[in-house]
Amino acid sequence: VEPEFFKSQLSQTFEPATFMATVAKSRDNVSNGIRSLALEWLVSYLEKRTKWLAKNLKQFPPLVLESCLELLLDVGDTEDDLQTWAARMDGEEGDEDEDVLLHAGEEALDRVGEALPIEELGPMLFPLIGLYASQERWQAKHAALTVVRQTVEYIEEGHIDEMA
Repeated sequence: VEPEFFKSQLSQTFEPATFMATVAKSRDNVSNGIRSLALEWLVSYLEKRTKWLAKNLKQFPPLVLESCLELLLDVGDTEDDLQTWAARMDGEEGDEDEDVLLHAGEEALDRVGEALPIEELGPMLFPLIGLYASQERWQAKHAALTVVRQTVEYIEEGHIDEMA
């Protein structure tokens, strides 16, 4: 990603960020590889232009976080999907290809946690954790726990209570 190329367009219309987030979140007629690439664009741009985004496009980091969480939800909806997924999680190595989006979301969260200081990340992240944890679907609860697992190393002691 060449950040300067998109700066003017992002400032004016918030594109291509909105498009990339829509693609990353889309479950209909979009391959996992394309969804992962769209998330990669969002995270890469955030990593390269962190200060500019914090100053000029405060809505960009929350969009990236929402996109990450949407990928974490993509583990199936039926009881059979849950059993199959749980069996893969209990198993040994070898089934990583089955959970491409889950792993892409996890990695992206880790990179966002590393790129943004907790003072900026926390106010966006903690409400999302609460929102997903309070949902009935097991996928949402799993996504909330995954966010905690992927970002806990970046949280300083003074912010631990905010996560509770």
